[in-house]
Amino acid sequence: MLIENAFHYLPEILSGSNYAAQDYEAGIVNAVSLAVLQELNARNVLNPLAGLSVEKLYSPLGFERPDNSSTKKRHLRADLFIDTSRTMIGSEGLSRFGWRHKNYLEAKFFRPDSASSTNNAAALLGDVIRLCCLVPPIVTRSNQKKIPNPSPCDGNPSYDGKYRNICVGRYLLHVYEGPVETLMGKKTRGWAKELRSPSGSKIEVKIGDDKADTFKKALSNDLRDLIVKVDFTNHVISQLQETGKTHYLCVLTRIDSFTVSLGDLSWIEDGKRGGLESKPGAWRELQAKVGKHLLFSSKLKKKGEDLPPNDDELENLENVENDDENEFGALDQGRVPVPQVENSALP
Repeated sequence: MLIENAFHYLPEILSGSNYAAQDYEAGIVNAVSLAVLQELNARNVLNPLAGLSVEKLYSPLGFERPDNSSTKKRHLRADLFIDTSRTMIGSEGLSRFGWRHKNYLEAKFFRPDSASSTNNAAALLGDVIRLCCLVPPIVTRSNQKKIPNPSPCDGNPSYDGKYRNICVGRYLLHVYEGPVETLMGKKTRGWAKELRSPSGSKIEVKIGDDKADTFKKALSNDLRDLIVKVDFTNHVISQLQETGKTHYLCVLTRIDSFTVSLGDLSWIEDGKRGGLESKPGAWRELQAKVGKHLLFSSKLKKKGEDLPPNDDELENLENVENDDENEFGALDQGRVPVPQVENSALP
């Protein structure tokens, strides 16, 4: 698929430029953005830059803060957003390979002496939690005629707690420079090892079960009862190791399905693009709790979360919504003739 193909450009970009001199996390986001852009260009996609957004807002309204500030909110953003709908190749069959139209990507670059192994592990799990809990379950509108009560397209709570035809993909790019055991710790945290293993396929983590208080405090003691179960597909590229030379391990983790639960709230998204809440609106409550507490008091939290969205960000959100209306609304109202293809629901 497109993002997976782009991932395989990464070694060229990492090693073919003066990458070591670039900034910490912005460097890896720039690298993967270039890789995706190269893949879009290879497919002759018109105006490929329009399909990429760096620092994509998870919510235009922002999230409350644990300090109950009345003047500030947390404005959390994904590192990269990739819209693949411009390729015009989506189908129900392709969706079963993991293809999705609206893709959120978080990136982590772990380097020697940048942070402790405990903090690195907390940062990695933090991104998994962000992808599962903060991304709204956007759905396609292409088959509204076939489904009497389709799920909402803008991520608002479903009337029955069920979601159909979710078109959101979630990716975690984690790159390691140097000995991984040193960067992430040699013992415990089997989930971290599973996440970077070529054969890795599933993890289950409860924040409060970790033995390190610094780990739990970094993520948030208010989320210690949060449980995350994730099924995923890994793509791994490892550089040959030579003494005295930099060694890169690059991992692209695609989240295929997951369950998140906190108390009586739960949100399940299966591999067939369906979603289920413990009650209508549960995912929104989970999003609000995680958005409020996750990494708030830690030095690991991302820079810029105190910055409110600017006019360009809000305009981009508006344009995306309008594009969806134009693409699917026009079809539903019969203003544009479209050939009928059986089982052609867009992923």
